[in-house]
Amino acid sequence: MGNEKQAHTKSAIIYALAYCLERASYYGMRSLLVLLMIGSVFNFSNSKALAIYGWFTIAIYLAKGLGAILGDLLIGNRKTIFIGGVLQALGCFILSTQAIWGLYLGIGLIVLGTGLFSSNTLAQFGKQYINKPRQLDSGFSWLFAAVNFGSFVGVILIGYFGEFSFSYGFLVAGILMIIAAVFVVFTNENQESVSYNFRKMNYGKTFFYISAVILISGVFWAIYEISYFGIFTIQKTVLSSADLIIPQSILTSGLNSYFGIFIITALAIIWTYVYTNSFLKLFIGLILSALSFAILLFFPENPDSSYMFGFLTAVFLLSVGEMFISPILFSITTRFSNPKYLAIMLCVVAIPSMFFFKIAGVLSEHSSELSFNIIFIASAIILLSLSIIALVLWKVFKPENITYLSKEAEEFLS
Repeated sequence: MGNEKQAHTKSAIIYALAYCLERASYYGMRSLLVLLMIGSVFNFSNSKALAIYGWFTIAIYLAKGLGAILGDLLIGNRKTIFIGGVLQALGCFILSTQAIWGLYLGIGLIVLGTGLFSSNTLAQFGKQYINKPRQLDSGFSWLFAAVNFGSFVGVILIGYFGEFSFSYGFLVAGILMIIAAVFVVFTNENQESVSYNFRKMNYGKTFFYISAVILISGVFWAIYEISYFGIFTIQKTVLSSADLIIPQSILTSGLNSYFGIFIITALAIIWTYVYTNSFLKLFIGLILSALSFAILLFFPENPDSSYMFGFLTAVFLLSVGEMFISPILFSITTRFSNPKYLAIMLCVVAIPSMFFFKIAGVLSEHSSELSFNIIFIASAIILLSLSIIALVLWKVFKPENITYLSKEAEEFLS
């Protein structure tokens, strides 16, 4: 079967695997970084370690912009990805020395490497679907599945080796990055995107669609952030009164992640064979998320284990809603952007989300003065309001307002 008929190309799969390994390395390394700084080797105070970590995360966002500019305008996306992977691996190897000079140099190289690798990998992955726009949602859903799986496994794997020695943990993180960088060598240049006629697009509609998705996704994540403490508190109360076989600490730390990995994988498979409007997916995701908060409104102030099923249902619905919404921002941006500047565009659309997160952080400081029910009611109302916007966009974007099956799915069902 030729590439034009394949839902996901070989290069798309390789980029997804490379990003999976990079996220495993990054999140695993990150789980050890603060522990290294406050441990017996450096003996930093908590405030100093957290301050360094805070600058580290801010620098990552800035480095992504630099990586996008280098990839799109100067040396090419694939070369930038490879260089970024090598730099990130080198940073992990230097951190394994546990020397004070290695701490700052290692962090600096990881910041630069992550910025070069991440933004350009997203762009190169998206370019695999330039001439197959109906598969964009499916493609980015698979990418999110890879990211979730990589993050989950990376924290466990690198954390396991880190228990023996921080050096072992950082060495494993570096090895994962070397493998990720080597993967990129086996991808194509994706010449199809060069011949893509971007001039046929309506710039007004492009700006409108991308702005709408930025607004919806940004507000959704702000709500997610503000309501997190309330959901976590209910979760802790419900689980503490239940007789569980699985240790409570495991469930408490990653219940959303467990649901998310399975949900996004299932949705990626579905979207591969069922084509439907991206804004319809946003609408469904927002409705399910609002329903999740509506369920939590029926919980008492201190719920016991009898509310376990209701709580799991609410968390599951919120996870489903999140996985309906998360890939769409990158999917829509890729669809309506000039492929030559895709890495830059993917960075630009992430900036408003950072702004919404900042607002959410400020509001969260004052949310403790409000009851959980008020937060949940406000969240449900806002999400329902956003769902109306998504519904309107679904109706306006006529080329894909009909859901249909792929030929493979039709043949299977027949």
